[in-house]
Amino acid sequence: MVYQFVRFVVRMYLHLRFRVKIEGVNNIPAEGCILAMNHQSNYDSLMVGVHTPRKMFIMAKEELFKNRFFAWLITEMGSFPVKRGSADLKSLKHTLKLIKEGNIFSIFIEGTRSQTGEMQEPKKGIGFIVDKSKAPVIPTYIYGVKGGWGSPAGVIFGSPVSIEGLTDYEEIAAKVASSIEELKQSVLSRGV
Repeated sequence: MVYQFVRFVVRMYLHLRFRVKIEGVNNIPAEGCILAMNHQSNYDSLMVGVHTPRKMFIMAKEELFKNRFFAWLITEMGSFPVKRGSADLKSLKHTLKLIKEGNIFSIFIEGTRSQTGEMQEPKKGIGFIVDKSKAPVIPTYIYGVKGGWGSPAGVIFGSPVSIEGLTDYEEIAAKVASSIEELKQSVLSRGV
């Protein structure tokens, strides 16, 4: 109930604030999958989460869970805490369980927001999760969310990334990052 209400309100706000365009939702499979995303703004997870066909789960820095009310709210919305800067095994196990149960798991592959809009080096964690889960990976490019009122913004859910033959976590992460970069270039070529 809380989830549906908050999702509705956030979606309405985003569609009032931006000229939203969403593409490729049909690329999100019915089974457990990973949305591998770029990260530029606090709006990113909201923009993606309110446009997925079912509830999306995402890691959030543990500092966000200090306020009890806010912790309850973001947990209801699908967030769970992660300790940044270290291998948080508890969060990784929870992630793999969510994917195995058929959920949508999303992750910012750069680990933190890009201040320039350019893709940063992807973290090895995405490679680990992809390798261990064997789940489809959907490259997801978010754009325009740093713009002002009425500016174009949106999300492109790309076709699943083929990682066949790749076992090195860094190679997997690089392949996923290049797939997101391709989506970015398609947006730029349209002059958005």
